[in-house]
Amino acid sequence: MNTFFEVIKQGDKYLQSWPKQRILNCLFIDSKVAFYTRLSIKTMPAFIMLIIALNIMFPTLFSWPATLTFILFLLGLPIQGLYWLGKRSRELLPNQLLPWYTAIQKKLSGNRAEQTVMLYRPSYLDLALLLKNAFKLGGDKFLQHHELI
Repeated sequence: MNTFFEVIKQGDKYLQSWPKQRILNCLFIDSKVAFYTRLSIKTMPAFIMLIIALNIMFPTLFSWPATLTFILFLLGLPIQGLYWLGKRSRELLPNQLLPWYTAIQKKLSGNRAEQTVMLYRPSYLDLALLLKNAFKLGGDKFLQHHELI
C-alpha cells in the first residue's frame, strides 16, 4: 500500500523527470500539471508571507482563523499537484502510447527497444525519463525532426 508521503515523493521525482518542452503541452496533461506545480512551489511562499504581513498590518480586516485557513489552502495547492503527479507516474501507459514509446526508444537505442517494451509494460515515469533523454540527445526539436507526432 502506498502511503501519502511516498506518493508525494514519487510525484517530486516525476516532476523532476518530466521534460520542460512546449511541444508536450498539447500531447500530455502532465506537462501542464508539472508547470503549474513548479509555479506554485516557487510562488506560494511569497503569497503566504504577503498574507501574514497583511494580517499583521491590518489586524481588523484579516482575522487569524481566516488567515490560517487561506495559508493552509495555499500550502495544499503544490501538495495536490505533487500527489496527482505521483499517482500518474505509477500508471501504466495505455495501448495507444506503446507504439509511440517504442518508436522513440528505437530511435535512441536501436532494435533492442521492442524486446524491452514487450518484457514489461512502461509507466508514465518511464515515458518521462525516455522523453527527457530524447530531448537531451536530440535537442529541443527532437519530435519534429523525427516526425513522431
